[in-house]
Amino acid sequence: MIPQHLPEIEGYDLAGINIPSLEIGGDYYDVTKLKDGRYLLIIADVSGKGVASGLLVNTLNASLNAYVENDFMLTEVADRLNKIIYKASTPEKYITGFIAILDPLTGTIEYLNAGHNPIFYANNGKLKKLDKGGLAFGMLDFAFPYESARIQLYPGEKILFYTDGITEAMDSEDEEYSDQRLESFFLSENPAKAKSFIENLMADIKTHTKNTPQSDDITALYLSRNR
Repeated sequence: MIPQHLPEIEGYDLAGINIPSLEIGGDYYDVTKLKDGRYLLIIADVSGKGVASGLLVNTLNASLNAYVENDFMLTEVADRLNKIIYKASTPEKYITGFIAILDPLTGTIEYLNAGHNPIFYANNGKLKKLDKGGLAFGMLDFAFPYESARIQLYPGEKILFYTDGITEAMDSEDEEYSDQRLESFFLSENPAKAKSFIENLMADIKTHTKNTPQSDDITALYLSRNR
């Protein structure tokens, strides 16, 4: 389900990576161009791993693509996804996710965070964490009042979507890579080159973990605006 190629968005730079800890991982990301010219970006993390998690990712992907074919409100899509995932999963299974809709002409991004770790946004050199939204998909079997929010991505600004397999990557002493280290790395890297950012981030994680076996999927999606 991980895309082999991401779309090219004029005026923006985009790159992503997924390194599963098992053959069938529970992380997922995608970028899709909508009929009105906007782009849907998503990153998600299924609790647990293995075949069941992979099937739940398939359900999320198929449902999301079906819902965004027509006019939609992001909060309504989230509510529908919550119900679908709840019905398709067992009680211990759920999906945290972050969904964003980018208007490339204006740089406006509407987003919704469903129980996922806060997504990083660099605004005027300062870190902002995007956490508006609601509970993870599939946690409750009744309607939950999801909320969305909007930000403006200006030239030179950037966003990092990621899963907790990055911040919780451990070294031989069981020390995590940590939120703080990821925040520092995010703010220090040049926003213009998405591919280089992802490569440098993976190298920094490897510097921390060294030869410690990977215990969780590692997934990141990086977007910057160039002009």
